[in-house]
Amino acid sequence: MDIRIHLDNTRISEEMIAAQRDRSSEALEKLWSGELDFTGWVRQPHKFDDNKIREIRKIAEKIQQSSDRFVVLGVGGSYMGAKAVIDLLAPADAKTKVLFAGYNFSARYIREVLADLEGKDVSICVISKSGTTTETLSAYGIFEEWMLKKYGKEETAKRTYVVTEHRSNFLFDKATAEGATILDLDLDIGGRYSVLTPVGLLPIAVAGIDVQQLVEGARSIASQESFEKNELDYAITRQIFFDSGKKVEVFEFYDPYFAFFGEWLKQLFGESEGKDGKGLFPASLMFSRDLHSMGQYLQQGTECFFETVVTVDQPETDVRIPDLAMKPFAGKTIEEINRCAEKGVLDAHVKAGIPVVTIAIPNLDAYHVGELIYFFEMQCAVSALISGVDPFNQPGVEAYKKEMRAYITKLDEK
Repeated sequence: MDIRIHLDNTRISEEMIAAQRDRSSEALEKLWSGELDFTGWVRQPHKFDDNKIREIRKIAEKIQQSSDRFVVLGVGGSYMGAKAVIDLLAPADAKTKVLFAGYNFSARYIREVLADLEGKDVSICVISKSGTTTETLSAYGIFEEWMLKKYGKEETAKRTYVVTEHRSNFLFDKATAEGATILDLDLDIGGRYSVLTPVGLLPIAVAGIDVQQLVEGARSIASQESFEKNELDYAITRQIFFDSGKKVEVFEFYDPYFAFFGEWLKQLFGESEGKDGKGLFPASLMFSRDLHSMGQYLQQGTECFFETVVTVDQPETDVRIPDLAMKPFAGKTIEEINRCAEKGVLDAHVKAGIPVVTIAIPNLDAYHVGELIYFFEMQCAVSALISGVDPFNQPGVEAYKKEMRAYITKLDEK
């Protein structure tokens, strides 16, 4: 495993972690046993073999050749992982720009996306595991109407790609009847664990990212043996923090392109662990920007949190600060200053008694991002199982959906 976990600054002893390793091993065994529902993602990097990757790349190339814009309609796990990877890795000169919609009810946002499509060739991708998601299906109607006016029925179907469960639901039945391309989402994989399925891989491939390397990075650690030594100590540490009274885990990044990776982590951990009065509240901050808004709180605020810093050893590029700049910055590089900020914040926070976990990858490339995705999925699932909750359901989500649907139904009465 290329990922390195540093726990030296957590104030949690090796003895405390070692005492919990049997519990993490039991959780790991459950995940690999197949006895739990929605654990298809555990073996997915191997199950989604090279032939399937070639199929995804072939479809992506077709979209790139025919479209200036690829509009992905999905909410939650149906878009967050893909956007996180695209923000991190998409080349600036990508031929086809990937846009995301269908994750909010903002008319202004939809109008802005539609305005951007004018004069462009467009394909759309509709992603919904259930095939009935309110945000996504509402937006689908709007964008399908736009497509039909521009292309007509037959060409719209050729430019429409649907990712859903392979069983009867509104979206699957509609796509089948109209002849749209359907990519199956396995029944045993939930949305927030679906980045390394067609849900994430198709938009990521259209954006010009090497999905072969992304999957191979995940494959490199997608085995029970990869996590059988001390590789689950992060999951154990999180639970020790929770049991000791910590309520918040603050994910921190020193690269702004990680911003949406932080959003994906918030969904992954929040929806997996936040049940039965349990679960750390996941937050994310972008440094050095947020040091000027939250730095004071982190340094001297209530001690309800611990920090998890996600960092990259080797930056992919750098910029020298010219000699005409103010000293002592002149002659240094931006990334050198960034490293000084990272080290300085760590020292200051540790001296203040704040527990800090550091998770590092060697390079920011598709291989290591794939590894990082699978790493966090495994840590999250194990952490939830250790705490005694089911990582793969979200019964609380249905509460707001039920109330929202009631109000939507009442609109027919007006």
